[in-house]
Amino acid sequence: MPSALAIGIDLGGTNIKGGLCDAAGRLVAQRAVPTEGERGPDHVIGRMASMARDLLAAAGGQSVRVLGVGAPGPISHARGVIFRAPNLPQWINIPLRDRLSDALPGLVVVLENDANAAAYGEFVAGAGADVEDMAMLTLGTGVGGGVVVAGRLVRGAFDNAGEIGHMIIEPAGRPCPCGQRGCLERYASANAIAERTAEAIAGGARSTLAARVSSGERITSADVLAAARAGDTLAAQVWDSACRYLALAVVNIQHLYNPQLVVFSGGLIQAGAEHLLVPIQRHFDLLRWKIAPDAPRLALATLGTDAGVIGAAALARETLPG
Repeated sequence: MPSALAIGIDLGGTNIKGGLCDAAGRLVAQRAVPTEGERGPDHVIGRMASMARDLLAAAGGQSVRVLGVGAPGPISHARGVIFRAPNLPQWINIPLRDRLSDALPGLVVVLENDANAAAYGEFVAGAGADVEDMAMLTLGTGVGGGVVVAGRLVRGAFDNAGEIGHMIIEPAGRPCPCGQRGCLERYASANAIAERTAEAIAGGARSTLAARVSSGERITSADVLAAARAGDTLAAQVWDSACRYLALAVVNIQHLYNPQLVVFSGGLIQAGAEHLLVPIQRHFDLLRWKIAPDAPRLALATLGTDAGVIGAAALARETLPG
């Protein structure tokens, strides 16, 4: 029978978060430390191993056999390797699973994509706990994604399934650092909303944000939403456009996976249901497939920044027999 407790660690560019989770996805102990990524992979891996030992001690003698790590990618789940981490520039082809296994004898270490881990966390213990088929879009500086079908995380043949942020929604559109053009995250992420607004102002569009942009200040998506709520036409257009692109992504997800639920997480959900879910739902109702009567429900995530830790622990536990 699988151990009741598992460790989950979420490796971020700014912080490393960890937790000791029970079989229901409840956190019974939590830790967080700065990543200090500028000091290189060896230092960061040492901090992760130290956190895992601390969480093992917090178990108070209870059996803990697995450690799940959610990490930025692309990664190989099968090989336990981080190919490249966007916010950790020295991390290229790092065999993280084996490095942690060597440092933590007795623990089975499992490496997952961070967005997949967060999606699975919401599936196990958050907004998706009452469904079997779910997709999640994480809306932050980029757009992450994860898909669960029939209760199982979809990784794909090469561990890159669920990269919803790199779904092409505008062929020959805005260039993306991934090398493609027209990716969803170049239109509907927090960064993209701010960039598109600033670019329009630089091109002559009128906005209450114009003076700040002209002075060289870097505006945020929160600034754009605040301006839109105050009646700024340009800001409202950019925000609504982002919601339409997200609705288009949901349409494509519906066609591919037909989930019961699509969850939105990340910093942008601070806008709340009224300013995020409602316009996405409005656009989705206009764009979606009309010949099928059923459509996925849309919801906001409930676990916040704990989702990645909970999901990583849950996915690691599933590797145990029994």
